[in-house]
Amino acid sequence: MPFRLLVPFGLLCALLPLHHGAPGPDGTAPDPAHYRERVKAMFYHAYDSYLENAFPYDELRPLTCDGHDTWGSFSLTLIDALDTLLILGNVSEFQRVVEVLQDNVDFDIDVNASVFETNIRVVGGLLSAHLLSKRAGVEVEAGWPCSGPLLRMAEEAARKLLPAFQTPTGMPYGTVNLLHGVNPGETPVTCTAGIGTFIVEFATLSSLTGDPVFEDVARVALMRLWESRSDIGLVGNHIDVLTGKWVAQDAGIGAGVDSYFEYLVKGAILLQDKKLMAMFLEYNKAIRNYTRFDDWYLWVQMYKGTVSMPVFQSLEAYWPGLQTLIGDIDNAMRTFLNYYTVWKQFGGLPEFYNIPQGYTVEKREGYPLRPELIESAMYLYRATGDPTLLELGRDAVESIEKISKVECGFATTLDPGRHKPGLSYSQIYLQFLGQCLHIFTETFLTERDKQSKWSGIPQLLLKLYATSHLHSDFIECQNILKEISPLLSMEAMAFVTEERKLTQETTYPNTYIFDLFGGVDLLVEILMRPTISIRGQKLKISDEMSKDCLSILYNTCVCTEGVTKRLAEKNDFVIFLFTLMTSKKTFLQTATLIEDILGVKKEMIRLDEVPNLSSLVSNFDQQQLANFCRILAVTISEMDTGNDDKHTLLAKNAQQKKSLSLGPSAAEINQAALLSIPGFVERLCKLATRKVSESTGTASFLQELEEWYTWLDNALVLDALMRVANEESEHNQGASEENGLPHTSARTQLPQSMKIMHEIMYKLEVLYVLCVLLMGRQRNQVHRMIAEFKLIPGLNNLFDKLIWRKHSASALVLHGHNQNCDCSPDITLKIQFLRLLQSFSDHHENKYLLLNNQELNELSAISLKANIPEVEAVLNTDRSLVCDGKRGLLTRLLQVMKKEPAESSFRFWQARAVESFLRGTTSYADQMFLLKRGLLEHILYCIVDSECKSRDVLQSYFDLLGELMKFNVDAFKRFNKYINTDAKFQVFLKQINSSLVDSNMLVRCVTLSLDRFENQVDMKVAEVLSECRLLAYISQVPTQMSFLFRLINIIHVQTLTQENVSCLNTSLVILMLARRKERLPLYLRLLQRMEHSKKYPGFLLNNFHNLLRFWQQHYLHKDKDSTCLENSSCISFSYWKETVSILLNPDRQSPSALVSYIEEPYMDIDRDFTEE
Repeated sequence: MPFRLLVPFGLLCALLPLHHGAPGPDGTAPDPAHYRERVKAMFYHAYDSYLENAFPYDELRPLTCDGHDTWGSFSLTLIDALDTLLILGNVSEFQRVVEVLQDNVDFDIDVNASVFETNIRVVGGLLSAHLLSKRAGVEVEAGWPCSGPLLRMAEEAARKLLPAFQTPTGMPYGTVNLLHGVNPGETPVTCTAGIGTFIVEFATLSSLTGDPVFEDVARVALMRLWESRSDIGLVGNHIDVLTGKWVAQDAGIGAGVDSYFEYLVKGAILLQDKKLMAMFLEYNKAIRNYTRFDDWYLWVQMYKGTVSMPVFQSLEAYWPGLQTLIGDIDNAMRTFLNYYTVWKQFGGLPEFYNIPQGYTVEKREGYPLRPELIESAMYLYRATGDPTLLELGRDAVESIEKISKVECGFATTLDPGRHKPGLSYSQIYLQFLGQCLHIFTETFLTERDKQSKWSGIPQLLLKLYATSHLHSDFIECQNILKEISPLLSMEAMAFVTEERKLTQETTYPNTYIFDLFGGVDLLVEILMRPTISIRGQKLKISDEMSKDCLSILYNTCVCTEGVTKRLAEKNDFVIFLFTLMTSKKTFLQTATLIEDILGVKKEMIRLDEVPNLSSLVSNFDQQQLANFCRILAVTISEMDTGNDDKHTLLAKNAQQKKSLSLGPSAAEINQAALLSIPGFVERLCKLATRKVSESTGTASFLQELEEWYTWLDNALVLDALMRVANEESEHNQGASEENGLPHTSARTQLPQSMKIMHEIMYKLEVLYVLCVLLMGRQRNQVHRMIAEFKLIPGLNNLFDKLIWRKHSASALVLHGHNQNCDCSPDITLKIQFLRLLQSFSDHHENKYLLLNNQELNELSAISLKANIPEVEAVLNTDRSLVCDGKRGLLTRLLQVMKKEPAESSFRFWQARAVESFLRGTTSYADQMFLLKRGLLEHILYCIVDSECKSRDVLQSYFDLLGELMKFNVDAFKRFNKYINTDAKFQVFLKQINSSLVDSNMLVRCVTLSLDRFENQVDMKVAEVLSECRLLAYISQVPTQMSFLFRLINIIHVQTLTQENVSCLNTSLVILMLARRKERLPLYLRLLQRMEHSKKYPGFLLNNFHNLLRFWQQHYLHKDKDSTCLENSSCISFSYWKETVSILLNPDRQSPSALVSYIEEPYMDIDRDFTEE
């Protein structure tokens, strides 16, 4: 029995009896006593149903007449009902319930409870009942209100929540275990309301118990939120309580934020606190400026104020009441009337209401009996005495009884506008017709068609059923399909182009009617007829008929929601579709449909289940193979691997552990299946490196145009390509008129620019497939084949003319589903190309294929001049496989990188690709090769002089700079020459210190270099040590301690990702070098002092202890390759392991053990963190 079902009854009791003249539903004045008794009866219907069917569970399930625990097994409905019982005057039941709660409720249980819900419902419910009890005539203890059983229960519950507030920011976790505190694996992301909704209960509790801790933690949480607001005065929806960074940046007054504003006002009134009220008024100003539109309040981006969601949420209905409390009656009434209009429209408030469309949001139509609008009506009535406000009270009584009352209480209404769950009447009627299509006559359907405008589709389907039986010759069937096809294709074309904005949507579009009357299932059955044998012979249908079926299916998928997902669930049909790709006539339609189906399929298809896969793929021509790569992109990429930086390493490790027990994933199986196909990788390399002139061949115009079908039907390029064609056609027309020469008609020749774009799109898919294969389990095999088939020299030859071509100013941006997403083919090709280079170069000796012969000779010369051994991988490089021409691919990349505009999105990917060339064991020759081409100066210009603001670009540039300078004296000399003033150096330091997550790899490389230089006896090194500002800065112990403290403080086991785990390893490098110098105890002692100075005793070292325990689990796993740590640091991995073991030594007498520096009261090192 959700508490939302009880709260409205108490509010209605407070609202309805106040006015004796409000008209009833029939225009007569209602009897106040009648409505009071009805509300009481409604309450007891719900309350008694809970006692009879659900006690002692938290809540009643009214549809099944049983109970379940929801928020902690507290008999929560009884606590919710306490104050309502007193409002209704039922003192005896109140006293009985108090005794029941004392006997049955135990907060010392192993249960994960919502901190927010436990506070507002348990602590708040107990406190309000405690404070009301004397006024209601209940006999209270001596010392009341500072003593009493309900107060003691409230205090016990609140103390169970206090561990959640023990975070670096003071903002609480969202969930706490009542027995053990915060779980180690608990997410640090909490909604704004879950942080700012404590001051009313906790301040009351502090006042009654004399313990200030409750009010103190609530105020700290409020202040941290206040300090986290954006420059325009708004707060977001969810925040990381460990770092203070906003995770969800939608700002509004509804779900996730609502009660934060409510508690600022009510807390200010309760505590007579002017500061809290001032905070709210400041927020209110920003809310009016950025979120209010015509007395509605929308959701906006918290930093920019741009609209992100134009919806009204039912939870926002508290806002008029809040406006009333601060005296803003006029605005409160206007907003209330907007909300009340929605209530009148639907007979309740739907969860989400789309304001521009004036209707509910799909799947959020439900009305879970929220009390907010009734509460606002009560406040407004108290303030104004306006009798029209009582209409809502009466409407609420009538609506709730009408649409929500069931045998065991009151149930959430899934769709208040229809007064019952599910579809509208007309939809139900249509579904009935569709299911009974076979029993209706054509005359009947024709008559209904005249009224409903179904375009004759049901009649055509009726004929199709009749002509598609097993013994049919399908000629008539194909004719019917020809009639159906244009009815759907025009609708689909309008749907996927800009025309959809101009066409007025019909109530039931043709595609919807086609699906509703069973058309989709019928076409699937027809297509799969060849899988049926009659008397040993397989049935056959023509390619032309298959093509029509596929086109109709695709158009239905485009326009009608849910069809694609239904097809995806038919695994045998999806597998069968691959067999239709053997025919060139049906290939494109099949490929397009398969791509859409696989895009929504929950489970990845296994290619080894496709009949004769090897033969199928081997028989594809190059164009078909390029199209097939679009399907492969879905089948060889892990659906949710956890490799993305947003996934925590805990989750990633758990996934890997699970994968090991389950065996290879579907994606890995599919990759292996493809690599077993003879010549597959070789053909991909040829596709990736062919020139545009080679791609056209002798194909006719109609053949070329059909090749476009797959792109046009996906609506990714239609508008752009037509504009390209028109522009080029106009240009050619003008040129021919000017020169007096005839030209080929645009109707018989595709423009060259269109062909180029076509080829770019194919290469996108091919490069993506190669990139995924290159990162898979068979990486070495793929590397060998890519090298053998000369992919890199081929891409080098295409670099200027295609990959990094100078496109015209009219280069078009193609939009996918997100209209704000820049999906230009040129841009996407460049990024995919850079990702491939990054994967190809990363920790692999084949990276030297990116150079030409002359550049390889230059590497050898650098090694010879420096009197160091030549890199073995350079000596082993097959010179017949390297780049040809004047410049290798790496040099070309450096050239365009230096010319890239400051705001370019390519900088990140370019830096990543170049950095991958330097990764692994540090090579002086590689570094000098890049230094001689001005790379270091370019990086420093971007960081210092352009004062780059992009965090992603800065991180990639810092990482590249670290690899470029590591252990290289010449690089540090160049650095000092460029950063030649204190002003420049301060700008550089500002960029480093602005985000250590981004710059820590550079800090690590400089620290390692400093350690090596200090141990070398060399005049050149001594000169650099004495002159380089950066080395001097890093050499200072306070600097190292500052870095160390911050590196440990910004990461936690629960938030470690592939991106920020480097902070942990950098902190370990600092301590390993200190250990070498026998200064490890000093560094730990300084960390302890810094903890105390920051008022975080034990927090940092406990956190570091947990991080190191995780490090052992993560890096000492039997399948973990940790050579990268050893190669990049030139510190043996055994020394890494030894240092971690020493730091984790449990002996408190050890001067190098962390536990020796954590005082006993603050010791918290035994927490378990789960990977599940």
